[in-house]
Amino acid sequence: MAKKTTLEAVTHHPTVQVVAGAVASGGALAAGKLIRDRVAERATRRRTRFRLAPDEGAAVGLRRIARGQIELASESLGNAGDDVAEPVHDARKSFKRMRAVVRLARDQLGDETYRRENHAYRDTGRELSAARDAEVLGETLDDLTDRYRDEIGDGAFAGLREALDADAQMARERVAADAGTVDAVRASLDAARDRIATWPLPEDADASMLAPGFERIYKRGRRALKAARRDPTDENLHELRKRAKDLWHAAQVLRPTSPKRMRRLARRAHRLSDLLGDDHDLAVLRVAIVHQDPPAATAPVDLDPVVDLIDERRDELQAQARSLARRVYAENPKAFARRTRKYLRAFRDDRRAANRVGPVAG
Repeated sequence: MAKKTTLEAVTHHPTVQVVAGAVASGGALAAGKLIRDRVAERATRRRTRFRLAPDEGAAVGLRRIARGQIELASESLGNAGDDVAEPVHDARKSFKRMRAVVRLARDQLGDETYRRENHAYRDTGRELSAARDAEVLGETLDDLTDRYRDEIGDGAFAGLREALDADAQMARERVAADAGTVDAVRASLDAARDRIATWPLPEDADASMLAPGFERIYKRGRRALKAARRDPTDENLHELRKRAKDLWHAAQVLRPTSPKRMRRLARRAHRLSDLLGDDHDLAVLRVAIVHQDPPAATAPVDLDPVVDLIDERRDELQAQARSLARRVYAENPKAFARRTRKYLRAFRDDRRAANRVGPVAG
């Protein structure tokens, strides 16, 4: 009966069904390619998974995670054609994850390596920022007009949208025309990949070595929240957003150490980052309208109403962000540190116990 159950399970596996269909239709070669593609896809997912695996040491895991993000960024840029905005956006997300990784491992990397890597990914992201930043302004205006469509009607601020489109198109063309920029970024990624092997990480250490970095990320977020509550300037709110993003990514990396807690923390920090990101995009759009000649001077429309809507929406987003931030950073740093170290020690002890028992003979 057990053999039959196993056979049924194998027969109903998606890959087996796809292969069987290809063979049945006379596509043996296609079936072989499907198998290779599926195997390669699974291998890529394992390499680029943005969290430690339960069965890998912290040093091995961090290096795999770092190489995986570089692989994803390089692949995105390699696929960039005339429309570079989306590939650039994907690559910059990988750079932000990388900066969170080096912050998490800062104590082990040492100040010199930490500063070198952090600055490298920051500068690399900036080289590609123009195309995506220009694109975001148009998307932000679209989101705003969709939200308030009943109040402003269809086609509102069409002139402004056309001006933003023109700016975004020029930015895309500049990046696409300057192939050297993308090539230089990809070359810097190749160099960064080579440096990962030299990171001074203790090879026999477990995930508990990341506790100081995780606690520092949390404390920096708490300080940023206090500053934003005391003085909610665009700069302070943007700083809180960056710290929430660091916390989100760090919790993703450490998810296996305490799955429920880290998943909940990552979800909340991610949401907080999104709220503050939307607020920041509106702040940038407001500056572009009020203080800069393009696109405001080229948009034949009264822009006061859109500024009013921006301010109204920002008030809503900031209220939501304040409420969520209080939950994300509710725990005082000492209590957060104690609980973090407890979970990391338990994760370490579970791994050691599993290693002592070893695989069960069949």
